[in-house]
Amino acid sequence: MPDARPAPDEILKPAEPALVLCPLGFERRAFLRFGKVPIVTTGPGAEGVRRAFAARDRWPVPNPRLVILFGLAGGLDPSIAVGTTLLDATTHASFDPSGTRRARFVEVPAPVSTPEAKARLRAATGADAVDTESATFAACARTARIPCAIVRGIGDAAGDALPAEVAGFVDARGETRLGRVLGALVRRPALAGELRRLARDSRAALRDAAFLADAFGALPAIALCAPTHPFLLFGGSFDPPHARHASILREAMRALGAPCAAAMPAAINPLKCATPPADPDVRLAMCRSAFAADDVATCGEIRLSRLEIDRDGPSYTIDTVERLLADHPHLRGAIRFLVGSDAIRGIERWHRWRELLELAHPAVVVRPPDTRDATERFLGDFARTSGFVAATSWLLDLPPVDLASTGLREAIARGERPAGLSDGVWREIAARRLYGFGGDR
Repeated sequence: MPDARPAPDEILKPAEPALVLCPLGFERRAFLRFGKVPIVTTGPGAEGVRRAFAARDRWPVPNPRLVILFGLAGGLDPSIAVGTTLLDATTHASFDPSGTRRARFVEVPAPVSTPEAKARLRAATGADAVDTESATFAACARTARIPCAIVRGIGDAAGDALPAEVAGFVDARGETRLGRVLGALVRRPALAGELRRLARDSRAALRDAAFLADAFGALPAIALCAPTHPFLLFGGSFDPPHARHASILREAMRALGAPCAAAMPAAINPLKCATPPADPDVRLAMCRSAFAADDVATCGEIRLSRLEIDRDGPSYTIDTVERLLADHPHLRGAIRFLVGSDAIRGIERWHRWRELLELAHPAVVVRPPDTRDATERFLGDFARTSGFVAATSWLLDLPPVDLASTGLREAIARGERPAGLSDGVWREIAARRLYGFGGDR
């Protein structure tokens, strides 16, 4: 008989909203007619995108869960008609609306104006469409560790010529230079008809592209997870959870660019059966307080899961990962589990450890008295002897985790309130008289 559906995760910290970037002012105005996602105009070209990312602290959403490049592109593939909405082929989110074509973009420094030039670019690159920002945008998002998508509407098809004058019609902020437009019309009156046609096609292309960009902006954080932006699983006894648990999860999410993470208390830690933890639901309540108390901003979503607590028997990580993949197939290859350097040294004692490492990679943090150098040596040796050659990349470049639950329990039993416990966790300990609280000293 199949397992019952697990209880839905509780969202302790929602992800920040998505953010749309568009190069031109008229693209922004078109998006605002249909879209609800915050939007920033970058100015045209690669330099405009770089400036926008450099001024990230002034974005309306400084830590967006997703950043979307929106606007117009030129068609290179003759089969792509004006008005077609294209989605970057490398977009990894688990969202693929019917009728939307995935495409490859090529970035060039200036608009490609003639059918002949478009044909040469298509032959040289194999790309489906051309713009002046896509590659720079993807590189900036990658550096910032923000999931990204590119949504473009085709304003001119492969066989269409662009008026040569349009390249000078916008300024560095992406706004239209009306004086230059009027001057060009005076010099060449026939340009008016070409601009009317271009404006009509652009409006149609931007309308449909705006709907798609807005739909992407509404995706849940877990839908954005991929191998380059993993889902981070943080399991353990959490007996009790302390401030460093919360901060290391946040730091690991930032280091990995993880859009979504789950804190998951174990029902029974199979490697610690000799020291039974506090009641699972009590530890769940303490985790709720501990992880919600960390008020430092993060772009990703933090969940609290009772998946392991509700499952009978020992809490084997392989069972958890298999359940996650059954419920979220798009997470295959995109799950990392956060683990201390002390625990990774015993990985070969874990249940079905080889199968686990084939499905999910560890994200290792140093636990004193271990050191970074010693952990790197262990992972190098493990890579050579186990066949998991990626082991050398598992270690995160983060400060050591220098607080342990064992010491906290001992301090509580001595009648102390140790540092590192949030007020909410301390209230739970006091109310339930956990770990010898209030007992004989």
